[in-house]
Amino acid sequence: MKKLILLYIFLGLSIAISAQKYSIGTTSALWKNPTVKDFIEAKNNGIDYLEIALNQCYRGVPMEEVVTRVFEMKAKVDSADIKVWSIHLPFSKKLDISVLDSVQRSKNVKFIAGMIELSAMFNPQRLVLHPSSEPISDSLRVERIQYAQESIDILRKYANKIGAELCVENLPRTCLGNTPDELLQIVEPFPDVKICFDTNHFLGGDPLMFIRKFGNRIGTIHVSDYDGINECHWIPGDGKIEWGKLFYMLNEVGYDGVFMYETTKNKNKERVSSEELVGSYQLIQSQYKNYLKQTQNK
Repeated sequence: MKKLILLYIFLGLSIAISAQKYSIGTTSALWKNPTVKDFIEAKNNGIDYLEIALNQCYRGVPMEEVVTRVFEMKAKVDSADIKVWSIHLPFSKKLDISVLDSVQRSKNVKFIAGMIELSAMFNPQRLVLHPSSEPISDSLRVERIQYAQESIDILRKYANKIGAELCVENLPRTCLGNTPDELLQIVEPFPDVKICFDTNHFLGGDPLMFIRKFGNRIGTIHVSDYDGINECHWIPGDGKIEWGKLFYMLNEVGYDGVFMYETTKNKNKERVSSEELVGSYQLIQSQYKNYLKQTQNK
């Protein structure tokens, strides 16, 4: 009987460990100017999915060239035969869906709506949206949250039209959504809107609080490490996050999306490779297994 019980424990542990395998993804911003060769190399290294960072087609680009740049990005993706999981919608200090100026806000929302329609060609499952830029003073937060909600209400309908889930990202410093409670307040009116959990954006406490708070409302994630002082986008292991525990908690709340790296550099500010990201994931798997064994032994 004792042997049978031990067998069940072993099988349960083995199943739990084997179940924790996500597809690996990376932002296209891993490369300053991604090429077909970069995407093919990433795929060969074990990267299953991309998140297309549309800022690479928008920031510093004349407006008349933005659409052309998006089509060029799509051609690269097709040539590399790599799948797209998500689109990070463009953002900037000016391109803010919560801005007080109603004329500017309307222009911003209209532009982002157009980018969502254009994104349909990538067939993404998730669309990542920033709820604001910054700085935002405490005296204006209530009003800015209201305007962000009005904009989200419009943009979620465009997301639904292309068959993607809109995911509002938690942001650092004075941006909207810089705490779990505030982000929940922003998205609460919209059951079809989910969260993009960025692991290095919560500067006021433990990033695992976001996982506890939102559970299965997390629609996608941005994986990177940080120093707890500001966002760093370091490769996991170079900062303060407990990755084995984080991986465990993602599974506990039922996250079933892509393990999407928004990592661009290491602690020494050197750009990392897709091969290093895959190695990082393997290390996190090992840390997760060790954490799981520790919890089983308690």
